Amino acid sequence: MLVEKVGIVSRLAPLVGLSGISLLGDPNLALFTLVLVSVWFLMGFYMLIFLGGLQDIPAEYYEAAKIDGAGPVTSFWYITLPLLKPTSFFVLLVSLVAAVAGGQVFDLIYVMTKGGPVNSTSVLIIYIYKQAFQFGAFGYASAMASLLVLALMLVTVFFFLLTRGGRFEHD
Repeated sequence: MLVEKVGIVSRLAPLVGLSGISLLGDPNLALFTLVLVSVWFLMGFYMLIFLGGLQDIPAEYYEAAKIDGAGPVTSFWYITLPLLKPTSFFVLLVSLVAAVAGGQVFDLIYVMTKGGPVNSTSVLIIYIYKQAFQFGAFGYASAMASLLVLALMLVTVFFFLLTRGGRFEHD
């Protein structure tokens, strides 16, 4: 879909006044394009998680709010949103790990650009892969991977301490 001059996006771009744009070939647009593809790719997964969180909210809360005179917007702000905080925390944590070191990031970048053009889409996980399997620096790559795992663990612990494990208020 995004291949220059052949893909459907490249063929439809002149219809909206964007002729001559290479979404994956331009270093200024390539990473942004991959982020959009990644969001589109993972949106269904995250929506299923939120659907599970929404189904966990008891209907009695909404019935009580309706009896008290709360409208849909008030119910959303004072019932749905606070009760979805643990689900939102989980999605935030999973998406952070997926963005930094997840298989989705590696797959999309490696298949679509291999880190190019001009290393504009070369994220840390691609750099680790290239060090290990293109340059044969397995020790350096494993040290980088270990530091990446350590950094992700520290960020996860920080998020857990900041939000008390997804519980944003005292229980």
